[in-house]
Amino acid sequence: MSNGSDSLPPTRRLGKGWEPHVAEIDGRLVYSIPVASGHMDFDFEFGIEASDLTVLKEQPYRRTVLFMLLHTVLQRSTLPGNPKVSQADFRTLADTILFESADAVAGLIEKVNAEHNIRLQFYIGEELERLTAREG
Repeated sequence: MSNGSDSLPPTRRLGKGWEPHVAEIDGRLVYSIPVASGHMDFDFEFGIEASDLTVLKEQPYRRTVLFMLLHTVLQRSTLPGNPKVSQADFRTLADTILFESADAVAGLIEKVNAEHNIRLQFYIGEELERLTAREG
């Protein structure tokens, strides 16, 4: 007997608990990131490719940079009047962070630091330590 839905339940491919994670949903990979902004919580989802998931699994630094940088940009996007982050915007950030040179990643971090008056390196370092401890 059918439950009226042909969809399979999501299967988590990366991440645990309240952290960015990748789920496979009906054969598609989806990167989900929770963002707290003031007293509001948001969950953003972006489609990714298998090659993205491979980098996220194998390169903790790049995984952490994507989380911290994207969280910063998404948090700002929740404020009234600010532009929303589209799939194309996400893809541009992800392509740089996951596949470009270390210098290009450092340049992007500095750009976001200047635009958001933040020092992401501090948060990246803290989160990378937590990620390493969790995944040992």
